[in-house]
Amino acid sequence: MATVDSVTALALFRLHKGERAGINRKPEMRSVCLICGSCHVGPDPTDGRKLVCLNCGFAFLRYECPACASTIDSRDPSNPVCPACRERMCTCGSCACIHKKAG
Repeated sequence: MATVDSVTALALFRLHKGERAGINRKPEMRSVCLICGSCHVGPDPTDGRKLVCLNCGFAFLRYECPACASTIDSRDPSNPVCPACRERMCTCGSCACIHKKAG
């Protein structure tokens, strides 16, 4: 897990708050809240794919694609919601409904 200090988190926040494309490929963004800029982000105990900002409560999904192992981040526009299953789609085109059909 990539973690960053508060100074780095604030710099990444300023850089990516307005332009979120590509943050799924930046491991350090796992620990940065794009709402308040905090580096105090931790796992949600009820969902292993979800992270929660411990300062403002903002929750987001960030997990590995089961098909290609790329990172899926719900804050990144390159991981849109699938209209069929409502899960996030990976850049490889995979989503939950594809895995249900294949599995």
